[in-house]
Amino acid sequence: MDLAIYAPRIEASMPMLRNILIMAVKRYKSLSLPLPREFCRLAVINPKEAIDLLMGFGNSFIRLWGWVPGFLRDVMAVEPSATINCYDSVDRLRRAVDLSVDIARLIIRYRLSNRVNYDEWLRLFRRGLGVTSLTLPNQPVIVVDDYVQFIMNIARFNSLILLGPLMPTPIDLLVLISSGKLGVDYLAKAVNYVITYIGDYVVMSRDLTEAFMHLINDRGYINLVMSTGLPIIT
Repeated sequence: MDLAIYAPRIEASMPMLRNILIMAVKRYKSLSLPLPREFCRLAVINPKEAIDLLMGFGNSFIRLWGWVPGFLRDVMAVEPSATINCYDSVDRLRRAVDLSVDIARLIIRYRLSNRVNYDEWLRLFRRGLGVTSLTLPNQPVIVVDDYVQFIMNIARFNSLILLGPLMPTPIDLLVLISSGKLGVDYLAKAVNYVITYIGDYVVMSRDLTEAFMHLINDRGYINLVMSTGLPIIT
């Protein structure tokens, strides 16, 4: 791959991403996006239906990717010969939403009982490994919004552009633990930070950007990530 553009799943990254993608399309005539193929087809044929499809996954998806139908129309006008590839699927996203619901249930259970069954968390994420895994296509320019996918494939990229902090969320840590790429001795701390991140930061923040900034400013969490040896750029 010639170029990988990492855009963390926060609203603040999206305006920068849209601006840089127009330049990338003009140069490379090709682009891969981490979006469902079904959405990208609708975005060209019927933008309203495309947005309706995204709404089924929650308002955060609209805030992150609602600009794509307009962007694709711009690409067709500026570089009609460009190839746009979307490498996710609606089915995987639906299963990811189901996993999020299960995570919320475990957080609520903790709030009610003040007890955590760490093995239950590990089993949940091991069952969900098919949801969290995604194969990156071999294309000249690829946008990656998933920390785990980015660091696992970083050797494939000739050039990198970061459009925000490179830092795993606690959920990323659990994905790495459940897949055996990070030691299970990190399980308890990772689960505790998932509870804090989702139960406090996300719920109490205006958007994903604000929640992510709370996480970045959490010195205890930064120390945890640094202890794992995972790449981090804040």
